[in-house]
Amino acid sequence: MANDRGSSPFGSGSVYSDALIYVDAVAASRVVGRLREALGLEDDGPELTVGPVRMAGEHNDYATGRRAHPFDFLQWPTVLECEAPAAAPAEVVQAVTAALEALWRCGFKAVATCDFEDELPARGGIDRYPLPASASTGPAASSSSWWRNLMSPGKRKR
Repeated sequence: MANDRGSSPFGSGSVYSDALIYVDAVAASRVVGRLREALGLEDDGPELTVGPVRMAGEHNDYATGRRAHPFDFLQWPTVLECEAPAAAPAEVVQAVTAALEALWRCGFKAVATCDFEDELPARGGIDRYPLPASASTGPAASSSSWWRNLMSPGKRKR
């Protein structure tokens, strides 16, 4: 599976080959089960296949164990690792959109991070959880990918 510490092992090179969906829920297996039910999928393994996209729920290693603020999605306890090694971009966008919308209908807070987030509803979900006024000033906050500055532990140390 893809993760934020390296590229997809399938290495298709496409910006549509992988995505992460952060979910504010403690049990990854519960998220996967609810998503499976909401999308009417029959398989019952630890992974889901939505169109051409494989998804697996994992514990987020960056979760702090405390209740994270809604805009602090990088600390939400569950991450769905999504990969589509050889799929058409439109199919990948459609599959990730279906997963996001199903999670939202189930009552989960969810945000997708990927290179194609601007093609997803609510820009991958980030528009659903706006930054507070005090955090939304400056050039980094005006970018659609303000969270990218938070992702690299090396950047946080500087």
